[in-house]
Amino acid sequence: MPNQPTPQDFAQLLCSPALGANFGRVGGKFVSNMLVGIHRTQSVNLTNIAKGLHEGIRLHATHKRLSRNLDDIELAHSLSDALLKLGAARVQADTRLIVHVHELKKKYACKIEYLPHSDNDTSACFKVCEILASDPGSDTYFPLLASVWSEQVPDYQSDADEIKKALRRVLKATSNRGLLYIDDRSIPEELLKSIILEPDFNFIAILNNTDLDVLYGRECISAATLSERADTQYGKIMFKLTPGEHASVPCLSDLDLFLHVGCVSIRLPMNARRLSLIAMKFKNRLSGESSVPIITSETKLRSRKALMGLVDAFLSMHDVIEVHRALRDSFDPSGFRVLTYHRLQLLMTLLQAVIYYETSTRDEVAIENHQFSTTPHDGALYRTYYHPEQQAGLTGI
Repeated sequence: MPNQPTPQDFAQLLCSPALGANFGRVGGKFVSNMLVGIHRTQSVNLTNIAKGLHEGIRLHATHKRLSRNLDDIELAHSLSDALLKLGAARVQADTRLIVHVHELKKKYACKIEYLPHSDNDTSACFKVCEILASDPGSDTYFPLLASVWSEQVPDYQSDADEIKKALRRVLKATSNRGLLYIDDRSIPEELLKSIILEPDFNFIAILNNTDLDVLYGRECISAATLSERADTQYGKIMFKLTPGEHASVPCLSDLDLFLHVGCVSIRLPMNARRLSLIAMKFKNRLSGESSVPIITSETKLRSRKALMGLVDAFLSMHDVIEVHRALRDSFDPSGFRVLTYHRLQLLMTLLQAVIYYETSTRDEVAIENHQFSTTPHDGALYRTYYHPEQQAGLTGI
């Protein structure tokens, strides 16, 4: 691409007054150096970054300068605010704000500030809440925020409190635009319930393993039971790509499913806010039928287009997470070599900035293979349906 911006161009944008930044000449140069170094070396290790800058001076001098600037607390907050402001301007009312929590592990480390550890602990870690933005139907995304903490940081109360602080910060930046998509695989049950009760949070969340009572009319009933009872008037055939094993050989399976959905209006006990419960049911001739409840603050879901559109957007949430995970892990974030919490915070924000740059400029950073599809997936797969172009040895009939 002839006019594709460089990492230096992106650093200049992040440091511009238009985003409220006031880093000064030294801070601006540091941000530019770090974005170039992380992008060029695909690493968050300061030694690697220093080598990648090719400054023509002693490596120790470059490393020392980067380490010193990395301890700037105000720069960490300002850069995070600038990146969030830049991304928030792209968020629309229906943009997916995907909430994903993961662990930043640091095995055998014992000198890193606020890193929980014990004598026998080989998996000490920080927690990270990432919020990713992606429009419905889009195969691309961009990061908005990465919040890092541990139970030992000052003013820590709970993981739920840390995550809700991150959510409020993002929603303030977007002026409450966007719909929170809650990743049930990484959000604890009690936190999920806490998010659902927040009156200002617009959200959609699956209740796979969460026991939740709801009010349907005057009846108090579990969400799971109501989902099983609800009429599901809209349906279509879909194909789900899943890991599996066939004839003792690990392989991917492509399951044909009949997806049918319905929606009912509900409230939560002791809460007047109207919500919707989406009954999502899957049927396969081998595995039978299963019902999964989804709860959302969206209430205008009477038409097939509105309801199916929201369900499709939700089903592709994990596609976005997996693409992001692969890109993030390509930088080996657990390979950081900083000892203070403030340095780690700024380093993770710089990594998010590089990921924002790459997702905005690299065409290959996009979803290529959706887990759920309206057409059969390509490739050598074990299938639960007849596929004439597939070799018989890998096709389930």
